[in-house]
Amino acid sequence: MMFRPIFASLCLLMASHAHALNLGGFRPDEVAIWMAPQDGGPAIVQHRTDVPMNPASTMKLLTTLSALEILAPDYRWRTDLLADARPRGDTLDGALYWRGGGDPHFDRNDLAALVRDLRGRGIRHLAGDVILDKQRFARTGSADDFASDSDKAFAVPPDALLAHLKVVWATLFAQPDGVRVALDPPLDGLSVDNRLTATAGPCDGGIKRYASLSAQGNTLRLDGTLPAGCDGSKLFVPVWEHDAYQAALFTALWREAGGSFAGTVRRGVTPASAQLLASVSSPTLAEVIRDINKYSNNTMARQLFLTLGAEQPVDGDVLRDGETAVRRWAAQRKLALPGLQLENGSGLSRRERISAAGLGALLQAGANSPYAPEFMASLPIAARDGTLRRRFVGQPVEARLKTGSLNDVRALAGYVKALNGQRYALVVLVNSPRASELTPALDALVAGLISQPGKREASE
Repeated sequence: MMFRPIFASLCLLMASHAHALNLGGFRPDEVAIWMAPQDGGPAIVQHRTDVPMNPASTMKLLTTLSALEILAPDYRWRTDLLADARPRGDTLDGALYWRGGGDPHFDRNDLAALVRDLRGRGIRHLAGDVILDKQRFARTGSADDFASDSDKAFAVPPDALLAHLKVVWATLFAQPDGVRVALDPPLDGLSVDNRLTATAGPCDGGIKRYASLSAQGNTLRLDGTLPAGCDGSKLFVPVWEHDAYQAALFTALWREAGGSFAGTVRRGVTPASAQLLASVSSPTLAEVIRDINKYSNNTMARQLFLTLGAEQPVDGDVLRDGETAVRRWAAQRKLALPGLQLENGSGLSRRERISAAGLGALLQAGANSPYAPEFMASLPIAARDGTLRRRFVGQPVEARLKTGSLNDVRALAGYVKALNGQRYALVVLVNSPRASELTPALDALVAGLISQPGKREASE
């Protein structure tokens, strides 16, 4: 364990050099550090604070705080089913329009609710096509440098009709004759290549230590073992492109509800004359940003960034308009963010940049925001939940910190309570080829700053 010796050396150095910050296991050119009173005031700890760096997912702090103040915590997304023909008996002639509002949280249960309402109107047979209306997001943008990760859940692109994050869950059950796999949702066209072997023993470390799930075209492949202690465990994987997934999901849920369907599913635009048949609203923005920040959900963050562009249009390009909305908000808040570069607002980017001082000023603005409680509540709690649930365990660290992780990047940014009772905003950004090795040093540095706060600059 690297943590104890690094932490001990930090504490000794801080005690003997009251005005020097020891960087522990970091080289001076691979880390930036900023720490200041939470509610405002100059930094008491700083090192390379004005250097623009890749923040990874700590960039979500900018997207979520700006969204809270632009849209308000009670903002909700809406998804509709409409038709341009009235039902005839139990049949809907003409097209059914599924109009997306860009809801980051829309899942199979929301679509099931829409389907139930449609069936509640007495409609059983859809004689026409189902039209996917995605006009809400005219341009979604990309994370071009992550094309090789397109089969990973963290890289699912945004979509105006995002449904269930485009994933399928596999629940694994140990049976006397092997391993049974139950899929949710059960989509037509998907087959399972189950190569799992049931074994005895506990489920130490979770199912991902023993089994893997991958999507290869129309086939889900399961490899590895299922220890007895892992019985009932779940794995998930994204499948297909958005349109294909949405078509399969709608068809499955409509038939599950007892409906029949004669047409196809395709893209189109809802006519102005269409009449509303069913509608569902998302949880509030305050609830959605908890999922975004606590679990560092890239897709949901990108949906939110595009929503800002849709709600504050300039030229109709929601990606560019989202960036404009964020920059305008920062200017109105008098936040100096020199070197800021935005690509999609999630931190899933090799191009995005912000300085430690810029993130620090953002955190101080968040602490003084009318929506500070909602913003702070969205951050992971050290050793308790989200992406921090397994970090700082058993240590005297009281903190709410957004994590960031990419190849060559590690980051922590948020709010801490020092052992002297004072509350601080803290940012540590690591950009280095050896970043993946430095998480213990990063956590030790944060723990050391919390234990011995005081005005310091790095001794290089």
